[in-house]
Amino acid sequence: MKRIEDIERLSLEDLERISGDETIQVPEGLEGRISLSVRRSSRAAYLRWIGVAASLVIIAGTAALLDSKSLEDTFDDPALAYAAIEEALSKVRPGVEIGVASASMGEEMLTNPIELVNTISNR
Repeated sequence: MKRIEDIERLSLEDLERISGDETIQVPEGLEGRISLSVRRSSRAAYLRWIGVAASLVIIAGTAALLDSKSLEDTFDDPALAYAAIEEALSKVRPGVEIGVASASMGEEMLTNPIELVNTISNR
């Protein structure tokens, strides 16, 4: 039996060739286990996106609240204003990058099983 890492490295053509091999016996209940795995992956990706969206709402709400309280604290010099914006965005950037990376990883995890299931079901 192959390890999951070996199977993940196979090209789509190799997977199609292997899926067409009638001599390979498919374990009973495999379709149900694959369906369950795909559903779990899609739910995890959905929850990850909800977390990213909630974070963005919190950041926007906090920015709006802070902005409304300090309208008199504006900059006369555009260079100073730009520097302040750069500093604020540099503080937010790591969190956004983590959220984007998590979302990308979730999307990748979701795409691989779906391609495999679609390929097998289209036969």
